[in-house]
Amino acid sequence: MGFAKFPLAGESFTLSDRSFHVGTWRVDLSSRSVTDGNAVKRVSPRAARLLEVLAASEGQAVAREALLDVVWPDVIVGDDSLTQAVTELRRAFDDRRGSSRMIETIPKYGYRLTAPILLETAANDAAPLSEASDCFDLEAYGLCLDARRAIARSGRGGFMEPEALAKAAVETAPNFALGHAEYTITLCYRWLYQRGEDDGLIKALEHAETALRLRPDLGICYAAMAFAQGAYGNADRARAALAQGLARDPGDSEIHYLGARTLLAMRDYRGAVSFAERAAELNPDDLRPLYLAARAAMVFDPVRGQRSAYACLARVQARIIADPTEARARNTLGPLHALLGDRENCWRALNAQDGYRSPLQFYDVVALAQVGEFEAASQAFERVVDLGWRHKEWLVAEPTLALLKDNKTFRRAARAVGVA
Repeated sequence: MGFAKFPLAGESFTLSDRSFHVGTWRVDLSSRSVTDGNAVKRVSPRAARLLEVLAASEGQAVAREALLDVVWPDVIVGDDSLTQAVTELRRAFDDRRGSSRMIETIPKYGYRLTAPILLETAANDAAPLSEASDCFDLEAYGLCLDARRAIARSGRGGFMEPEALAKAAVETAPNFALGHAEYTITLCYRWLYQRGEDDGLIKALEHAETALRLRPDLGICYAAMAFAQGAYGNADRARAALAQGLARDPGDSEIHYLGARTLLAMRDYRGAVSFAERAAELNPDDLRPLYLAARAAMVFDPVRGQRSAYACLARVQARIIADPTEARARNTLGPLHALLGDRENCWRALNAQDGYRSPLQFYDVVALAQVGEFEAASQAFERVVDLGWRHKEWLVAEPTLALLKDNKTFRRAARAVGVA
């Protein structure tokens, strides 16, 4: 099964035609069903016809009068009937008020679908391998790899360097899906932790949609969408996109790591640990998954958390021997020793840092709180917030930060992030 661009409005498209995807949802009009890979939901014939018309309009707004004429031909109905059908579709898609809606209301006009629309094609209609290879830009791919390494190692530029590399990949090959997926991820990191552009998350969602439109068969495109939806606070959509990504590429370590981050932000600690441990198995060179697993497991299974902490410590020490200047490895040492109850080595690791301000100083906050230095931890958190750290879901979910809830400095910085 492959995918093709959705037919333009006005072209022939009936309930007997093939299935299509609305964002991360698969729609089968013949059975009037929608599924995100988990639950299957059915809608009424009128709601199905409404969805068909909106999808065929390719993201363009459709007037209420036109929808009434097409969905209820030869029947006189009022606006209430259309409103009820829209509500039914929103309920089926878990399209809740206050989130980035899949069905957008255009005031005093009508409605439009905001999610990308992709039509399934028969297996014998799929693009040949040579055509897919033509879209795989080697230069852009190299930039994506460099961006991912820059995130994992986090030098002095923080997330600015990987964002610039991923942006260059998109500019080098505008039709390269992996470039858009990587740019989505870097935009999210920059927005969450280093004062990215105010519209950074909106741009991230747009590039995630482009990645899915270009290559809906790639799991990392769905993982990028999951990361963006999670950063935006859309937990249900993030879970649905993550499930789609793993269904396509269950052996991708980055999908598992992004999934672990997404689940931890939702306070699903057990799920986050399982995903992180799997990511560590799939990529033994990455320090981040075991560090996340160690912190999250302490909530429900301290023994499991210590096991991950020791395993991570071994990786960190080996990395520092290979490259004593690597920022992430050096910043991870302090909180790891703190998790293991080694105050002396925790302080030694914290004092050995060069004092350069970066998003990685959030690790210092965790280490200081873990060893009981609550005021120092709160001041460190305030400095990180000044740099642009604003991941309020992570602030609530991070287990160690609960120790700081009574500190005035911490509460002031938390309010700046949006957490009362």
